[in-house]
Amino acid sequence: MFRKIDLKILNWVFLGLLVMTVLVKVLDNSRGVNTLKSVLFDFDDDVVTSIVLKPRMLNGERIELKQNKENWNVLVNGKSYNGDVAAVKRLIHQLNGLEPIRLASQDKDRWQTFELTDSLATEVRFIGAKGELARIYIGKFSYSQARMQTMMPQNPYQRPQGTMVTYVRCNDEKEVYAVEGFLANAANRKADAFRDKTLLKTQGNNIHKIAFSYPADSSFTMVENQGQWICDGLELDSASVAEYLSDIVSLRGSNFVNELGASATHIAKIYSKDGEMLEVKALIKDNEAILMSSQNPGTVFKESLSLNFNKLFVSKHEFLK
Repeated sequence: MFRKIDLKILNWVFLGLLVMTVLVKVLDNSRGVNTLKSVLFDFDDDVVTSIVLKPRMLNGERIELKQNKENWNVLVNGKSYNGDVAAVKRLIHQLNGLEPIRLASQDKDRWQTFELTDSLATEVRFIGAKGELARIYIGKFSYSQARMQTMMPQNPYQRPQGTMVTYVRCNDEKEVYAVEGFLANAANRKADAFRDKTLLKTQGNNIHKIAFSYPADSSFTMVENQGQWICDGLELDSASVAEYLSDIVSLRGSNFVNELGASATHIAKIYSKDGEMLEVKALIKDNEAILMSSQNPGTVFKESLSLNFNKLFVSKHEFLK
């Protein structure tokens, strides 16, 4: 008998607690409490086919990163350029799956404070085959200095790390979230930041021959034969050749320009052991080098001679014993 009474009491207590829990949750939600998402948005990186950027620094100018099979193109001002695949993937990885650390505001009137109005924020739209996947607005950045622990002895060689916070909003939601990190650096950039800067990319141990075409009579060709590099019947210094090949296997341009202008005065043709040929053309103008590469067609770089030109276009005497 007492057991039946105890069970009835426990049932009523459980029911009362359940009702209270539901009421508290309803009240909290109505006040904007406990609305922090675990993640802002999350999708498979590989489903992205296009990214539309409106960087704040460009005052609303639109940049589109569009997938082209295994590559990406940068579309801006009616022109299309080869994109940097690594830079695009890095952008997706940085913004997809963001985990907010706190809810900063639920008031649309405070967007101005967090620099999240349409005119102040950097807008990024991720688009897939079936339409928009997500849209994020990147606003104000702040840095919080770490507090010193007065109870612990300070290590003079180790400073406590502060916290970098960026304020964002997503899609058409009014909520403002704080996320860790400096996100403006990911998307608030010029179109050139997403362009392919490849000038030369190869493997030194796969190079079989290099033919240099220079003005006057300074052209020469060097060929690898059974591990020994030869030029005009002369054996070249192996260490010098190895150092040269190590320097040129990964060259990246620095400053983009629109066109080459006059004909190239310096040409390097690099042949691999499997028959592939890579070509880099150069023109010296106003003590600067203008460069083009067969690996990055349609792209022209203009930069100091000391960067890539002097590395690639060398004299035959550099290799003589």
